[in-house]
Amino acid sequence: MTLFLGLVSCNSSGTVAEESPQSRFLKSVISLGNDFLNVFTSFGDMVGGVLGFNTNTKKSDVGAYFKKVHDTVEGTKTSLEKIVADMKNEGNPNAEATDTAVKKLVSGTLSKIIEGAKTASEAIGNASDPIGNVAATNVAGAAGDVDKLVKGIKSIVDLVLKEGNADAGTEKKADGLTSRTNNGNGEAGKLFASDNAGDASNAKKSAADAAKAVGAVTGADILKAMVKDGTEAAANAAKANAKDATIAGAIALRAMAKDGKFAGPSADAAEYAPEVKGTAISAVTKALDTLTIAIRKTIDVGLKDVKEAIKINADGSPVTSDKSTSEVQSQ
Repeated sequence: MTLFLGLVSCNSSGTVAEESPQSRFLKSVISLGNDFLNVFTSFGDMVGGVLGFNTNTKKSDVGAYFKKVHDTVEGTKTSLEKIVADMKNEGNPNAEATDTAVKKLVSGTLSKIIEGAKTASEAIGNASDPIGNVAATNVAGAAGDVDKLVKGIKSIVDLVLKEGNADAGTEKKADGLTSRTNNGNGEAGKLFASDNAGDASNAKKSAADAAKAVGAVTGADILKAMVKDGTEAAANAAKANAKDATIAGAIALRAMAKDGKFAGPSADAAEYAPEVKGTAISAVTKALDTLTIAIRKTIDVGLKDVKEAIKINADGSPVTSDKSTSEVQSQ
């Protein structure tokens, strides 16, 4: 995927024309956009794979993800502002138009993502527990520090994510496909219980119901449910007729939250913890994969506006030749 198409201007004789200031700055923005995209597509390397979360992934790795978002977007902001400053210093006729486009992108998009990512990263900090943190036998779950985490994620999601449904999926539980009940045994809501997830048989059913919920919805649905329910996510997941997205959002939030922990069974159930861990990893991966793409697409639009402001000559003609422009438009 290419953020911007490289444009090359040639004169009629086929030799390369002397590069104009506008063309040089346009190339700077193209390079900036590609650098930005490369950093975002390399996020998976940070934890191994396409966000490659696994049973060894710590909550602090999620915090590092948000720190990476913060640093990447902050770097983009700084680079854009330097381009504007250089244009002004050289008396570029399009400096003011570019300045306006950059300020719009910074104030309307970049600064909000930077602040949201900073808040989310700090909320998790250096928490060393795994994202699939399951309590021991007969030990209750724990909500963890949710407030700041939700605040940070919400500020980004509200800006970059248009799709997704916080009420996606059905209210049918995995066992028997009957409607979920209030804090019912053998249902996903028991993962958030204040005592335990039930006996071995019911705990395994609860884990299966949680897996069903996460598998039934998209990353966008999960993000929407997270920011809609916030600190009430776990309570809502245990209510009668809880939808799949509600449950999946609550699972992702608890998996990310510092000190967040899923309830353990009341008796030994060897299959329970691995299933819950896998489901938690899946929920977080879905959510953050979607968030990464949404951030990238949103900033892509803003960078294109900046590019357009830079590439117009003082007389209103494009920097590129008619041939180059038509080739780009045809792609």
